[in-house]
Amino acid sequence: MATKNDLMKELNKIGIALSAEKDTNKLLQLILEESIKITNSDGGSLYIKEIIDKEEKLKFKITKNFSREFPFKEFTLPLNKKSISGYVGLTGETLNIKNVNNIDSLLKITYNNSFDKSINYKTINMLVIPMKDYSGDVVGVLQLLNKKKEEGTVLGEPDTIEKNIISYTRDEEEIITSLASQAAILLERTRLYNEIEELFQSFIEAMVSTLDARDTTTSGHSRRLAGYAIELAKAIDRIDYGPYKDKTFNKDEIRQLYYAALLHDIGKVGIKENILLKRNRLTDDRMETIKYRFQYFKKNLELRKVLHRLSDYETELLLKIDKYYEIISDINKKGFVTVDEENMISKISMVEFIDVDGTNRNLLDEFEIENLMIKKGNLTDEERREMNLHVTFTYDILEGIKWTKLLKRIPEIASGHHEKIDGSGYPHGLVGDEIPFEAKLLAILDIFEALTARDRPYKPPMAVEKALKILEFEVKDNHLDKYIFEIFVKEKIYELYKKELNKIVII
Repeated sequence: MATKNDLMKELNKIGIALSAEKDTNKLLQLILEESIKITNSDGGSLYIKEIIDKEEKLKFKITKNFSREFPFKEFTLPLNKKSISGYVGLTGETLNIKNVNNIDSLLKITYNNSFDKSINYKTINMLVIPMKDYSGDVVGVLQLLNKKKEEGTVLGEPDTIEKNIISYTRDEEEIITSLASQAAILLERTRLYNEIEELFQSFIEAMVSTLDARDTTTSGHSRRLAGYAIELAKAIDRIDYGPYKDKTFNKDEIRQLYYAALLHDIGKVGIKENILLKRNRLTDDRMETIKYRFQYFKKNLELRKVLHRLSDYETELLLKIDKYYEIISDINKKGFVTVDEENMISKISMVEFIDVDGTNRNLLDEFEIENLMIKKGNLTDEERREMNLHVTFTYDILEGIKWTKLLKRIPEIASGHHEKIDGSGYPHGLVGDEIPFEAKLLAILDIFEALTARDRPYKPPMAVEKALKILEFEVKDNHLDKYIFEIFVKEKIYELYKKELNKIVII
């Protein structure tokens, strides 16, 4: 039989192991297993106090039995004196029960042996300990049963069990009480740690929701990107081919990537709305102004026609003016302008008319020509430069947050998703391995998600096959990491575009 000194040494070892564990379920498992081990119990159970339907109850969280195997299922117990665990959870008293058949006379509790019968077992004695936190409040109940004479004994038929059982000692009661209290404190620490993480995650997701509310047309982009990023990271973690076959992501690195993906565009809060929300080359208000201008010019031409003052050139313009507006309206919404369309814009812009104030004007002014002539996209060079500042703003915002040691790389990862392998990206023009690996990963996913997004009112989603072709060209131009792209395609991460990615499981 172990001495008190032996038990204290074992307790110290267990304390160190418990302190290192942050996963609640693993912590509970460890508490129960070590308690069974140091008391040479045949089994035990662990209950945690929880608020369920606004009422405190004990939840049966974990159980273990050395001599029997049976299916485990969580259930709850009322926090009252009608059960052994409920009594200890309510009163905070320790019960060292020599024989469960005698508790009726001692505590007015009838031991329910129905479970014993269902597994062909017999419980003789119990050590039931309240788990108390810093304040002395009971947060759980640790229940040990059937202390065995000999370590490793498998208890057989119910009528033979009692001869193999001895009572729990006072020393064991003190040691397990100490362990239970230490475990309760660590459990509360773990709960607090998890609550802080949940608070932090909800705060980040709220920041992203704020950005979504400001720019509803790209709403959900960051969440979908985070979903893609987690799945691609998991794929990289498991592959056995290519130069990244030894690249791994642990739980904390996955979480860091998840937050970086969520926050990669947070700097857009610093971009002017007229640029951030620009959907076409010219705004709807500007197009209305142009429409009025064209109609005014058309009415003047029609009046001149009635007065027989229309030249041959003006007669041709009158026939074409509606078509000219249709061309301008169509170009305004296009993603790419051809050379022929550029020539048509120039031709239309040179048409002159006399405005209501008697001023000689062109049908299109310089601002309108500049925007309509944008070769690709809808931003002018100056607007593009300002939009590109969003990654600088992202870095500045995130760098100002006091990240934990495990999340400290979020600013550089989140702000690096527009860097390119050949150094032609922004904001820093990083080359090759100067770019964080996770940022290379986000660069591919950011483009793919933007191209295939289904909720953009100003453009239809691009077919996956076409989006992959565009990414291939970017790889060939040495803009994207070809090996990460290979994994993206080979592991079919792109198929996630079919799924709802709002609910993301990090691990």
